[in-house]
Amino acid sequence: MQRESIPVATLEEERTATNPLNGEQFIVRVAINELIDSTCWDILRALDGTASTPTGIENQGIVSRQTASEHLAAFSRHGLINQKPSTPLEYTLTYGGVFVLEAVQDCLSEISREQLSFLTRSSRPLQLLRTLRTRPATRSELTTPGEDSPSSVTIWRALQAFVEYGWCETDSGSYALTSSGEHALSVYEELLTLGEQAIEKAPFLQRLSTTWSDFPTHALTDAELVASEPISPGLVVESALKLCDPQTREFRILTSVFNPTLFDGYHKLLKLGVVLEPIVDASVYEMICANDDFHYLLDNSAYERYTLSRLENSLTLGIGLYDERKIAVGTYNEVGDGNHIAVLISEHEDLIEWGTNIYETYREKALPPAESDY
Repeated sequence: MQRESIPVATLEEERTATNPLNGEQFIVRVAINELIDSTCWDILRALDGTASTPTGIENQGIVSRQTASEHLAAFSRHGLINQKPSTPLEYTLTYGGVFVLEAVQDCLSEISREQLSFLTRSSRPLQLLRTLRTRPATRSELTTPGEDSPSSVTIWRALQAFVEYGWCETDSGSYALTSSGEHALSVYEELLTLGEQAIEKAPFLQRLSTTWSDFPTHALTDAELVASEPISPGLVVESALKLCDPQTREFRILTSVFNPTLFDGYHKLLKLGVVLEPIVDASVYEMICANDDFHYLLDNSAYERYTLSRLENSLTLGIGLYDERKIAVGTYNEVGDGNHIAVLISEHEDLIEWGTNIYETYREKALPPAESDY
């Protein structure tokens, strides 16, 4: 008895993502293909662990200076690189650039660049592999009528490539996914997920210092991004004030941004019975000391549940811990347009553990306010 045809996944299943830095919308597969199937990938690799210029990239024999400049401008727009204040201008990878580089390199350690290019040039290979994941099928079973359905020739070429790569095996005209094919599919799907996060969380990844190499990037998927911008500079402050819900019993904060509204709001939490333990960096501490209206923040004796401490250096990271239920991680100042902030809000236990470890590390280094300062 002849089996019915299998509906192949449609084009509507393609992942899309919008980069908040510039509002550009991407098909994630296409974005990966434009990177891997061109000299863009070689330029990004040339910046791995080092700074370079368009001339330096040309001298490596990768592309011409003009082409390098064009690609670097696109990388900068997408938050993957940053310009160092030097003459001539040098470019380095942001955390976002490192993230993308490592994600693709991890994928290429499992499948070849040729295979990844094949998977990303068209939506059809992924659709067919996902279809074959359900059960073996013949070429005719995979050919279904419909505007979005692949043609018989397209299916044939894809199946031949699958067999060549060892992703499928054929028996009596039926094609079955091999363990290698299942692995390649899983690896590629993971790259799609990471690529989507690299685009959607670009404002945060652009500003996060590359020194935080242990940041749990797998937690990005479940995190909410809030980013301030010139037309709405108060978005982050508004979100931060809403985060302390009635369930909060202890609030610990590490901050490098002096915002009077935020500090006043946090201090009012004491009246609600919240234990408040802020750590401020050197720049914030100086601003508090210079502002008579906020000297009350320096007095740890005023409230039993309040302890402010200070660092002797400045940071580009902020962490808010709401009990052990929720975390807000802010990145700012180092890169990006102006000093606007990008914040991730999450309940992911790995991100909470990461932030808690950082907070505790700085807490051990922190000092109490000097009595002469208030």
